[in-house]
Amino acid sequence: MTDYRDVTNSAKTHQDTAKEVVKYLFNFLKHPIEKIKHLPDWSWPVLIITLVAVSIISGVATGLVPPNFFRIMGGIIISPIVGVATTCIGALFIYYYFQVFEKRTCSLRKLFTLILLANIPFFIFQIGSEIIPPISLVGFAFTSMLMAVGLTENFQMQKRRAIRLVSIIFAIVFLLWLWNRIDISRLERLG
Repeated sequence: MTDYRDVTNSAKTHQDTAKEVVKYLFNFLKHPIEKIKHLPDWSWPVLIITLVAVSIISGVATGLVPPNFFRIMGGIIISPIVGVATTCIGALFIYYYFQVFEKRTCSLRKLFTLILLANIPFFIFQIGSEIIPPISLVGFAFTSMLMAVGLTENFQMQKRRAIRLVSIIFAIVFLLWLWNRIDISRLERLG
C-alpha cells in the first residue's frame, strides 16, 4: 500500500504564528500610522489570544505602578475580560455603523483587528493612569487617531466621516471617564 500523505512542512506551527504576531506588534509600536494602514490577516483565535495577552500585560503593568497585589490580580483576571468585551462592542458598533450609515458590509474580523491594534496606545498609557489619571485620555486620543486612519485606509471611509465617528466615540469615552473620576472623588471624600 502506498502512502500519499503530504509530509512537507507547509503548515504554520503555533510557535511560528506567535513569532509573526510579536514581530508585527514590535513593528507596529515603531510605526503605528504606517502599520494601521495595512492590517494583518489573522484568524479569530490569533486575534483573541493576542488581545488577551496584550490586556494581561497592560493590566499587570498597571498593577505594578504603584505595586498593588489586588490590582495585579485584576490585571490578570479582569483586564482580558474588559479588553475582549470592549473590543467586541467597538467592532460590532462600527460594523453596524457601516451597514446603517455607509450602506455596506465590512469584515467584522478586519474591524476587530483594527480596534485591537488601535487600542494598543490606550493599553500603554493606561499603565500610568493610577499616578496621572488623565493620561488614559491621552492614550485614547492616540487610539482615536489610529482608528480614523485605519477606517479611512482599510475601509475607504471618507476622512471627514471617519473623524466625526471617532470624535463621537472619544466624546462618549471622555464623558464616561469624567463620570468615573467624579464618583471616585466622592468615594474618597466619604471614606
